[in-house]
Amino acid sequence: MPELGFSQVADTTQQQVEQDIERALEGLEDEDTDFNPEDLAQFLQDLAANPLNINRARVDQLSLIPGMNIRLANAVVEYRRNKPFESIDELVQVRGIGPATLERMRPYIMIGDTRELFTDLITSPGYWFGNSRVEVMSRMQTVLEEQQGYINRGDTTRTTYAGNQVRYYQRANYRSNRLSVNVTQQKVPGEQMLHPVDFEHTSFHFATFNQGPLNMLVVGDYGLFFGQGLVLWNGLAFGKGRETIRAAYRNERGLRPFQSSDRYNYNRGVAASATVADRVQLTGFFSRRELRATEVGQDSIRFPTATIFYRTPSEIERGLNTGLTFYGGRAAWQFDYGVIGATGYIAEYDDYIVKGTAVSNAFDFEGTTASTIGIDYRLFFDELLLFGEGARSKNGGLGFVSGLEYPIGMATDISFAYRNYARDFQSVFGAGFGEVSGNPRNEEGYYIGLRHAIIPGLVLSAYYDQFTFPAPRFGTNSSTSGHDWLVLLDYRHSRDLDMYLLVRSKTRGNDFRIVDDFGREFFALGDEVRGSIRGQVDYQVHPDVRFRTRFEWLRARAINADPEFGMLAFQDVRFSGINNVQIDARFTFFETESFTSRVFQFENDLLYVLSNPALFGRGSRSYLLVRYRPADFIDLWAKYGITVFQDRQTVGSGLDESIGNTRSTLGLMARVSF
Repeated sequence: MPELGFSQVADTTQQQVEQDIERALEGLEDEDTDFNPEDLAQFLQDLAANPLNINRARVDQLSLIPGMNIRLANAVVEYRRNKPFESIDELVQVRGIGPATLERMRPYIMIGDTRELFTDLITSPGYWFGNSRVEVMSRMQTVLEEQQGYINRGDTTRTTYAGNQVRYYQRANYRSNRLSVNVTQQKVPGEQMLHPVDFEHTSFHFATFNQGPLNMLVVGDYGLFFGQGLVLWNGLAFGKGRETIRAAYRNERGLRPFQSSDRYNYNRGVAASATVADRVQLTGFFSRRELRATEVGQDSIRFPTATIFYRTPSEIERGLNTGLTFYGGRAAWQFDYGVIGATGYIAEYDDYIVKGTAVSNAFDFEGTTASTIGIDYRLFFDELLLFGEGARSKNGGLGFVSGLEYPIGMATDISFAYRNYARDFQSVFGAGFGEVSGNPRNEEGYYIGLRHAIIPGLVLSAYYDQFTFPAPRFGTNSSTSGHDWLVLLDYRHSRDLDMYLLVRSKTRGNDFRIVDDFGREFFALGDEVRGSIRGQVDYQVHPDVRFRTRFEWLRARAINADPEFGMLAFQDVRFSGINNVQIDARFTFFETESFTSRVFQFENDLLYVLSNPALFGRGSRSYLLVRYRPADFIDLWAKYGITVFQDRQTVGSGLDESIGNTRSTLGLMARVSF
């Protein structure tokens, strides 16, 4: 789990934030690698460092808290209209919030005065710089084995990387009650760095917020997270996993300053959000960015790629070879029974985009101008929450998602969602709920979720999801379908003992090629099946020592092949018995028959670094992560990890291949904050 590094939160708060990140990320597998989850980690870390005042926060702000939804947020606001909260524990008196939900929320909330502090004039330094915090961080990570792309880099007869194999990252951030200023820079392995500030990627923003009716003004880089994600959602949107009730629901974050190292999922320009007439929120945005795309002709390109690196001669030569002008707006009306919003944008590309030639590209966007408009809603009637969004792209394609959440009695919650994204729906900046990550398109399905408290501390969660792809998706030549289900039994005996048993299965149709007796090739449909059983125990054996033990067994069957099996077992320990030092260590053993039966584990890492490696073959992995705090304003991290394979003598492929059966990594990081 990712390291926190906020001194003002207790160990229990730190563990809760880690668990929230892990819950969101542990279901991600290799098909989701286009997304950078760094933004989620930063959002939760910042929220824990700057908790929301439950006596002043708006409904839209409260609904961002893990464990909270718009129904509970409205219940909190309704409760405090009669009297302000005098303690955080008083939240259990709000209908729908129990002890378990309160513990989930606790790291992100605080108690404060109900009166807005208007005594400071706008010209007063205290108005702008109150509660100031400065954070400067720098980190490096590298693979210790020499990889093929870095050998004989002066040899012009072969392709090599221009720079060394170290990843550098640095960030400087200032934040107060009214201001946010940020610069983030990154160099990935293989990119050249001629001097200390010669980073190939730089992200920046200046933002001011909480200025009366002006909620937010951002100049520079920003993200947009509206509605249920069908029209606009920059970055990773999580779906199915351990959160069975909230899986289909998007917690709208609105306009947010951008500060991660993601090179694609952001906007650059100016954006503002304001509240008018008390209940109407208006947002407008304009962005101009340079992008990278494969050139097809003199003035035509493929759709811009999310992979923007400068490592090889071809990548450097191509550079940022096209541009995008992007603008639009949103209006949201909050009333007694919820929120209704409308979002729209126009995206104008510098070059004509030509769709691909594969069967699965038949309904892709083609042209120079893309646009999408949509209407979304979040409605609550007593305990019932209804949510959804409908959208239309410029070519006439339609997309729709709708769902509900409802508690049955005090012990049971259910959710249901239906989505239908037409094969020609072209929401190029959306991320609606579905089986396939990324833009919502070419998918129909329904989702049912259940959560039931059997006895205090013992919770049963489950979901079932049925989906169909009406047109060929990537890698297929015909319509396919599948289903996915999960059952989770979670037992929390106390803060010192927590365990769960998780069973999951996914079946998805796919094409495979058959050659008959006459040598003729044709495609047939078959099912890929993947199922797993996982057991995990967390136990605090001493105030300074926490253990975690996991075992996972997996069965996977590729199309037209025999079943394969895999297993993973790990033991890790967290030790905090030395002043200002915290140590995380893990040893993992894994064995799978091939990549088809690969297994995943979510790892502790440096601040804002999220690791979910795929392990396959036979071997072991171990790591040691040390955090040292020599002073109140300084945090230091160091991580060493090594994977030893017993069934191969090379690791990786292509330019990233190294000779030998080990892959070891080293990461170092320093942060100064005051």
